[in-house]
Amino acid sequence: MPMLDFLTIPLFQKALIAAFLSGAGLSLLGVVILNLNLTTIRFALMHIGLLGAAVAMILGFSPLVGAVTGIVIASLLLGPAGDFLNMDTGVSGVLFMTGSLGLAFLIFYKAGVPAMDAFALFSGSILALSLFEVWVIGALAVLIIIVFCLFYREIQMVLYNQELAESLGVPAKAIRNALLLLTGLAIGVNIRMVGALLIDAAVLLPAMAALILAKSLRSALLLSALFGIVSQVGGVTFSMAYDCPSGASITLAAVLMVILSAVYGHVTKKIRK
Repeated sequence: MPMLDFLTIPLFQKALIAAFLSGAGLSLLGVVILNLNLTTIRFALMHIGLLGAAVAMILGFSPLVGAVTGIVIASLLLGPAGDFLNMDTGVSGVLFMTGSLGLAFLIFYKAGVPAMDAFALFSGSILALSLFEVWVIGALAVLIIIVFCLFYREIQMVLYNQELAESLGVPAKAIRNALLLLTGLAIGVNIRMVGALLIDAAVLLPAMAALILAKSLRSALLLSALFGIVSQVGGVTFSMAYDCPSGASITLAAVLMVILSAVYGHVTKKIRK
């Protein structure tokens, strides 16, 4: 089917809109995760999502609703828990990850919950999004962009040095916790789009490509949004044109962005020398 024909189908129209919105807004949080060395956080939140799915199934709710609810609650607790334990937030995330995984498997065993229904969350498809879910993605993307615009200087200081930011009167912990909450929401949304196993493609890889080339936080955020849009929209377009899984296509497009950025950065350094 010609590409123009695909664009007339509402299913694919929703997918492309969701891909654009996710790339433009949600990928900005990857810059925060990488700068604060919080890469373990997304593993913790994904495992907590599994626990939330198990609990939801016991209560008769949708596994996805339980997963997103669990992720949101955990993202609110990660920062304060790290402060209470006097640990780096990324380190405290390990406690959440292992504890939630243990509880999830205990629930699967004792309650007779079908584990495969919960593990289905680890695969996702942007083509399965409802119109309401596209609106949710758009609202979250706009919220993230607004937060970064309004609190750019404060976020910049927190990413540079949290202790210094606090000494200058910046509410560093509140900003960190707010960013963790937005990260949790972004991961919850992207589970539906690409699946939990491919979260990095939507959140981290565009930021990785951006940080290779960026010389400031502003340029890192702009490039991350650009690479997020290109990888997600490009991945969805490729999947439509060649009948490939959308999540895998988005992932490979994001990986290609990182590789191309690394090659470009290496070549430009050689030229300058």
